[in-house]
Amino acid sequence: MNALALLIVLGSTPITLQQVRELSRRNTPALLSQMDYQRAVEQTRISRSAILPQVSAAADVNEVWVGRQLVTQQQQVIDPDTGRPTGEINYITFAQRATHVGRHDASVTLSQLFFDGGKWWNQIAQSGAQEDAAAGQFREQQMTSELEGVRRFYVLYGAQRALNVLLDTVKRSQDQLDRANALYEAGRGNKSDAIQALVNLGNDRIAAVKQRATVAGAQSDLAVWIAFPGAEELVAQDPGTVDGKVPLPPKLEEVESDARDRRPLLKALQQQIRAAQAGTAVAKAAFWPRISGQAQWLRVGSSLNPVFTDLSLQNQWILGLSLRWDLFSGFATTAQTAQGGYNEVTARINFEDAGRQIDGDLRRYLRGVEVQTEAAKIAADNRQASSDNLVLAQERFNAGLANTLDVRDAQLKLTQAELSLLQTRIDLEVAYESLLRTIGGPPQGAAK
Repeated sequence: MNALALLIVLGSTPITLQQVRELSRRNTPALLSQMDYQRAVEQTRISRSAILPQVSAAADVNEVWVGRQLVTQQQQVIDPDTGRPTGEINYITFAQRATHVGRHDASVTLSQLFFDGGKWWNQIAQSGAQEDAAAGQFREQQMTSELEGVRRFYVLYGAQRALNVLLDTVKRSQDQLDRANALYEAGRGNKSDAIQALVNLGNDRIAAVKQRATVAGAQSDLAVWIAFPGAEELVAQDPGTVDGKVPLPPKLEEVESDARDRRPLLKALQQQIRAAQAGTAVAKAAFWPRISGQAQWLRVGSSLNPVFTDLSLQNQWILGLSLRWDLFSGFATTAQTAQGGYNEVTARINFEDAGRQIDGDLRRYLRGVEVQTEAAKIAADNRQASSDNLVLAQERFNAGLANTLDVRDAQLKLTQAELSLLQTRIDLEVAYESLLRTIGGPPQGAAK
């Protein structure tokens, strides 16, 4: 039965590094960032709507019934001889019969804003810059999510490989126990060597059992990050990097310009500066008057016929031009303009600080790659030396020239060397991925 079939039987899910990259770029933080970008896109459309004609239609049908009313009115007293008012007033009360009045109208109104001090254009520019900034933040979040997914993948892969190392140690300890028992039974060894070998085997089994818990934790961490069920038993497949050739780190001068040109975060912050500048212009537009025009077709009448039946009657046309100018707003416009200026300064500070942070990250991660590369070479040599030392110790033990403690010491040194080499290579891959994320992608003209 091949390895993949065995994983299926055990209910585990194999997953590759490339799958983790793709799934991480679509995980929950990335999707939320994408929603922010989509909202920014719609906000740009909303801002553009202000420069387009606004058309509205309305219709009202009202029937008003007024019941019999008791009405009191003033009435001047007229001199019957002269026919002139005497100056006196009488109050008369009479009953007014019920009435029915219809109020019906229909209208179509078109309005167009002609000038508002440049507010609409600057709002469009502001929304466009915010959209571009949101797009940059989305790409930045995708890279951040991918880096974290890759890190968790290597943590799982390292835990799996560490378990294999510990299981190999268990096997070596079992072999040592078998040899110690065989030598004791042949009268060439001590009982204490066999007992010590048995204790060593038990300790190694305990370490292997505990490592399974580490694997389970790494499985859960990766599964949750890539939006899999938290109980999913993922099995990281060999990415082909840990045991491959150690990559040469790029030069600092090769990656500095790449980071400035390609890092999505810097592009997003540049667009935030543009958005802040446009926001200041929007605030200043309130100092200017607003000019707009309106055209309206109106039909009014007291009955449904002919308002809604005969288009040749009851027509009215209205054309209008309006100017509105807020001459004094209680210094609100001045304060809003000042706020816009502060937003510009804040955006520039954030951009400059991000540039310094990226410069620092480049040096940090590049140095990390260099150190881990050197450490990986040393760890590989150390593992080979430890392996040779174990072979020599076992040969001496078989010849009766060494005891179990000597073999055990060699076994532990080999286990530590293998784990150290594994962790160093994983740290190297994570450091290289961190460097790529800081740059914004692989260095131009370089390949890993």
